[in-house]
Parts: sequence; structure tokens; C-alpha cells
Amino acid sequence: MQLFGPKRILAVDVGASQIKLGEFVFGRAGIELLSIHQAQLNIDSSTEADSTLAIVDALQKIIRGKNVRPAPVLMSVTGQSAFLRLVKLPPVKRGKIYQTVLYEAQQNVPFPIDEVVWDYQLMGTSETELNVMLVAIKKDIIENLTDCIEAVGLEVELVD
Repeated sequence: MQLFGPKRILAVDVGASQIKLGEFVFGRAGIELLSIHQAQLNIDSSTEADSTLAIVDALQKIIRGKNVRPAPVLMSVTGQSAFLRLVKLPPVKRGKIYQTVLYEAQQNVPFPIDEVVWDYQLMGTSETELNVMLVAIKKDIIENLTDCIEAVGLEVELVD
């Protein structure tokens, strides 16, 4: 991401019941929030209805109603959609951490590992263990949300 001169980004948070959109600009003084908007997702939680139309509709209402100009999108996804697990691992050499975490992901994630996008963050180490936060989300959830963003003329640059 280029940080020379002003650059706008949109941060989109897709929650369980609402969507939030923040508009930011990077400048010489750092990052500045220009505006923030939210819209309810009219989804009937008692059914397993597809939320795609509700997400697209809410985004369109924000973009059109608030005259938000397109910019790269940094999207965050509700924690309800993600699988999070703190795992304790035996201490291993730095070069073996990924392999060890991959093994733990295969053991802990309740979906086939090839059906998810996953990552990890070291949360702390000691002489006796590594504390690792393991995060996974099904690929089809990410693809669906990315398709929703693209359907309103925006482009996802990062998913968190």
C-alpha cells in the first residue's frame, strides 16, 4: 500500500446484524477517519436465508446515500463466522513453527483444512511452551463476502 501522498481506503465490517463502513485517508499526519456509516442487515435470524442480498442492499444504501466514492476495501468479518482457538505448543525452533502450527490446525479446525483460509499469531513464548492463536474461516464465506463487496463496485484488498 502506497503511503506517499493522500490515499483513501474503506474499512468494511460485516457483522451478524449490521454493516459498518469507515472512510479513511492516509496523509503526512498519519491516518484520518473521514466518515463512518452503518446500516442494519435485514436478515431473519430464525431462518438460514442467504444474507448476500441483505449485505449488497445495505452497502448500496450507504454508498449511494452518503456519496461514498470507491476506494480499496479492507474488510473484517464477524467472529461468529470464524473459528478461533488458543493452542499451547511445545517450544520448537523458529523454522519449525509453521509445520507445528499446521499440524495443530489440521487437528483442531472442525473443517477440512483445504476448505478454510487460516492463519496464526504467536501470543507468547516461554521455555516450556508457545502460545498460538489459531484462526480459520471457511473459504466459501470469504468468497461470498468478497462477491458482495465487488457487486457494489468496490474491490477487496485485505480481509481481517
